Amino acid sequence: MQSPAWIGYGEAMNQKTEPTSKHNARTRKQLQKELEQAQDYEQWLAAATALDDLDGKLAWREQAETGMLHESLMRQHMASMQQCRANTDTRRLIRVLQESLYRHLGELSNPELYSVARSGTNRLVQEFLSEVETSMEFICSHPIPEVSTARKLEMFRDAERVYGRPALMLSGGAAFGIYHLGVARALWRQNLLPDVIAGSSMGAVVAAAICTRNNQEVTEFFEHPEHIHLQAFRWLGIRDGLREGHAMDPRQLQEHLLANLGSVSFKEAHDHSGRTLNISVSPTRTQQKPRLLNWLSSPEVLVDSAVMASCAVPGIFPPVTLQARDASGGPNSSVPYMPTERWIDGSVHGDLPLMRMARLHNVNKTIVSQANPHVVPFITHHDESGLKAWAKQAAVSLAHGQLATALKLTRQSPTPGLIRPLIEQAHAMASQQYLGDINIHFPLRPSLYRKVLANPSTEDLDMFIQLGEQATWPRLAMIKDQTRISRAFDRCIRGLEKVLEKESA
Repeated sequence: MQSPAWIGYGEAMNQKTEPTSKHNARTRKQLQKELEQAQDYEQWLAAATALDDLDGKLAWREQAETGMLHESLMRQHMASMQQCRANTDTRRLIRVLQESLYRHLGELSNPELYSVARSGTNRLVQEFLSEVETSMEFICSHPIPEVSTARKLEMFRDAERVYGRPALMLSGGAAFGIYHLGVARALWRQNLLPDVIAGSSMGAVVAAAICTRNNQEVTEFFEHPEHIHLQAFRWLGIRDGLREGHAMDPRQLQEHLLANLGSVSFKEAHDHSGRTLNISVSPTRTQQKPRLLNWLSSPEVLVDSAVMASCAVPGIFPPVTLQARDASGGPNSSVPYMPTERWIDGSVHGDLPLMRMARLHNVNKTIVSQANPHVVPFITHHDESGLKAWAKQAAVSLAHGQLATALKLTRQSPTPGLIRPLIEQAHAMASQQYLGDINIHFPLRPSLYRKVLANPSTEDLDMFIQLGEQATWPRLAMIKDQTRISRAFDRCIRGLEKVLEKESA
């Protein structure tokens, strides 16, 4: 009996499909290897784009409808912006911009938009942001009836304050925190490094190294990491450690900080770099509050002393008395700042001082680089999707809540004076937030934990920096899009300031 024709067709198709599947598998394996071994963002993006093409994700990026955006309203607002520019109607363009940003900012901030394709999100996001950016520049460069340049500059500054600005926040992490250098360098090379940077513990060292340098010096710093002083740790012997009450020599850490940062106040650092440095320190007294030190709240405090305090992990380094610039002395003189208070590791009470950053600097978008060894194992699921990731997130959230509640109850119970500060610190560490709006985290590699409290070799330095860059590249599309309007505000304000300066001259 003769077989039906479709059976023969199916066998032929299977024979054709099998080599194609094998070819795709080989291609995928090669592209995945290129992705993992990329030496710069351009190489990584080329491999990511090819993988997206292989998976059909590039087609999703071109889709007219995604289900994640109010596409029809966004296109309507884009058309209105174009019409206003064509008619040179700046007043109406301002109203359209205000309405469209208010309506769409929430959906544009949805991280799910960046979870589909590796190389970026749907084309409509870029088109909408381009229209907004073009319209802002149009308003900046075209006259508004009865509005002077000075008034227009004031309007842009007010709008920027309402909109907010991004900030980079660097966690603690001991030697793991060197990875923050790679994160910051990846952002710097794409012109995406925020001007507002916060750091705790080792994150404070990296933040201060960036914010005490001007642009030319930062470029030199990132391009030549071999010049970085690496010897921060010197273990005391058992006898000395027991006598002093801490395991490491603070003089070695001080030498490390002075070699990499110099001795400048927060205000001097801001005036020199144009960046706003923020360093978290935690109190030793239970009645004292944690502080976020910067040029606004503590302009005369010396940066190296603030970093020294932020690195003072209990039991590893002793508490620190902050130092401030002595106005009556020479340029290198200093006096104790709040001399009756001593401060410890900023990560204890404020690894990521999100609320204080929002209040002080109007931060609306936090880019968090998280490298704390005790945090990383519990946040890797944020990069994953599916039932397994959901179950892990639920388990971690439940355990975190139970621990925080238990420590809160212990904290409220009568406890001996020597134990109470330890409970306070444990409760603060268990109850604080360790993630922000856009998160870049140290990869979970158990073999590296032996290096946490060791001075890095030059090979370790390169390795940690590369890990930071590789972790940042997949986030660059989101960071670029979600900080684009803030960067447009900066350009418009600088442009208007130059115009006003010329008019005044």
